[in-house]
Amino acid sequence: MFIRLLFILLIAVSLPFINNDLSAASKFVPGINDLPLMPGLTLRSEIPMVFDTPGGRIVEVFAIGKVPLTRIRSFYRETLPQLGWQPKNKNAFERDNETLKIELSEDGKGRRMVRFSLIPLRK
Repeated sequence: MFIRLLFILLIAVSLPFINNDLSAASKFVPGINDLPLMPGLTLRSEIPMVFDTPGGRIVEVFAIGKVPLTRIRSFYRETLPQLGWQPKNKNAFERDNETLKIELSEDGKGRRMVRFSLIPLRK
């Protein structure tokens, strides 16, 4: 009986810490496999716009945050090659017959808007 009570007490005390760890886990951009969402950015919608075409899929997702544009560019320039994305130009990467474009803009309120778009690679 004592061991059971101790076990229940241990779980009750640990629960807040477990929830904090789960919420701190890194997020990924929905609809685009293995694309991390940079800390400081928030998805505009949890549901991406996805279109299936004969040539491949088209995905569009928006995120917003008060992160400097230079930090956003640096984060993705450093992270994406580790995930198999090869730089094509300043705002585009290629992997597995797809092109990922990351377009940045500002909304005039100090927030940065990030548009992630995935399109089939044009050959």
